[in-house]
Amino acid sequence: MSRSSLAVLLAALVVLGGCVYEQSASREGPPPPTRMAAPQPVQPQPDRMSAEDLSRLSPGTGVEGPDADTRRIARRTPQPAHLFVQAASFVTREEAERTRRSLRGLGRAGIYTAYVDDQLRYRVRIGPLSSPERSARVRAALVRRGYSDAIIVRD
Repeated sequence: MSRSSLAVLLAALVVLGGCVYEQSASREGPPPPTRMAAPQPVQPQPDRMSAEDLSRLSPGTGVEGPDADTRRIARRTPQPAHLFVQAASFVTREEAERTRRSLRGLGRAGIYTAYVDDQLRYRVRIGPLSSPERSARVRAALVRRGYSDAIIVRD
């Protein structure tokens, strides 16, 4: 193949969009790879709102947002938790009933159910009680009667 036909072939490759490498004078080894520019990381667009605009929409600033509900909401104080003293917990209802009847003199005794480790338990509780001091006195009375595991419960 002559030099002129090689030149025509290379020109055709350039026109057709082929990749043309320069040939080194030594003709040893493959041609060096072409280096492509590394892609530039995409910079995130900054927020369109300034910090001043955002602070006006913060809760408690008194400035209504575009979707603000203008009706007044009545604030309710949370209901106080009721205090109970739990005397014991039983597997059978009969044991719980027997214990509840024996504790009548200390206050209103009731049986409450709960699952503990996938097992139904019957809890004997006295209450609701009016104050933490009253709860402590009832617990002390239960300990004197032999219920040393009695605990004060908020429910």
